[in-house]
Amino acid sequence: DVMQARWGTHGDHPIIALSPSSVWESFDLTVKAFNFAEKYRTPVILLMDEVVGHMRERIELPGPETVEQVERTRTTVPPEWYKPYENFPSDVPPLVPFGEGYRYHVTGLHHDERGYPTNRLDEVQPWLERIFRKIDRSLSDILLYEEDGIEEAETLVISYGVAARSALYAVEKARQRGMKIGFLKLQTIWPFPEEVVEHASARLHRVVVAELNRGQLALEVERVVGRHKVRRVGRADGEMIQPAQILAALEEWTLR
Repeated sequence: DVMQARWGTHGDHPIIALSPSSVWESFDLTVKAFNFAEKYRTPVILLMDEVVGHMRERIELPGPETVEQVERTRTTVPPEWYKPYENFPSDVPPLVPFGEGYRYHVTGLHHDERGYPTNRLDEVQPWLERIFRKIDRSLSDILLYEEDGIEEAETLVISYGVAARSALYAVEKARQRGMKIGFLKLQTIWPFPEEVVEHASARLHRVVVAELNRGQLALEVERVVGRHKVRRVGRADGEMIQPAQILAALEEWTLR
């Protein structure tokens, strides 16, 4: 599911995928997902695992007037001039909702400024560059994460989703036993936060990736920091990954 969120369609394209680890984050990241979709005119996936989906926690919801709501950019041109995929300086052309008198074509194929399929390289290439550029130039806004104890750490734990709850508990127990452990919780998993992971692990030789699968996002971590640095801790048998499993991996690493 992690890789399907990134590579689950034909063609090459960017995607935003957010992964909550609590009831509050499920609310908060849902709001952010809608805002990202409107702001960058792109699909956004809220990648919630089953445990979080069935979780019950007490939270205090903010008043509607305090919740950020991004409105999409609206066109100022008449229908006969409107080009829904025109290259704009912001890389995000205005999108008119259906039913407001503007006619445009929607397709999954390479298309021109009006949305009609094309194989012309002078039309396809600028479009491809634009849809990647609008995400790449906004990573500081899109990449959401939390880090703790990175500066003093000798080993780094990276996790996301519900596995991050077990990982944080294991980190706290490891610190009580004298181990210097840093913790990086990813809320945005796509686009993968390469520079964040690279910076957090730059001076470290040990990185533990805890996730509720056999090591899907660990592949990305290995690509960034090097396979020899990474220890995968995963579970894919339908049961929750346990803090003891992660703690055991941390103890094994520190004894090397």
